[in-house]
Amino acid sequence: MKKIFMILPLILFLIVFSNVSAAEKKAEKKVRKVIHSTPPLDYVGLENPLSGADPKSLPDNDPNILAGKRLYKATCANCHGERADGKGPEAEGFVTPIKPVDMTDPEAIAQLDQGYVLWRIDEGGLDEPFYSAMPAWKDDFTETEKWQIILYLYKNAGVSPKAKK
Repeated sequence: MKKIFMILPLILFLIVFSNVSAAEKKAEKKVRKVIHSTPPLDYVGLENPLSGADPKSLPDNDPNILAGKRLYKATCANCHGERADGKGPEAEGFVTPIKPVDMTDPEAIAQLDQGYVLWRIDEGGLDEPFYSAMPAWKDDFTETEKWQIILYLYKNAGVSPKAKK
């Protein structure tokens, strides 16, 4: 009889707290807010010098888009995926929060200005404030190559860079 009285509160707790509907759970998942760190002043407000146009409006055969795509596929796709959706062959080896970001997610690159993206490419994420597995690429690409990759990322996601404030 004692065992029943010990188990009964546990059963009641499980009944009450497991009664959250599937719709409520789904709503909880949608209400995620991504907070991005503030880049160093050297990166704030930088715009891509390779294009005066919105990257998403550039033609697919634009030489800088093609160069960025080639560089992305050669160096970034293993983690971030061929489509930049965060599902590259190496991504399975990472656990949250260091999983590669889905750069097609509207809360990812579309919410960032180009200077921020350049900062992440340059500095990676191994240290504070990111603590991710993203390596620093500052010395591996020329400035032009980094901006080509950035053009490609926005074009691939079909979004415009975040407007300057």
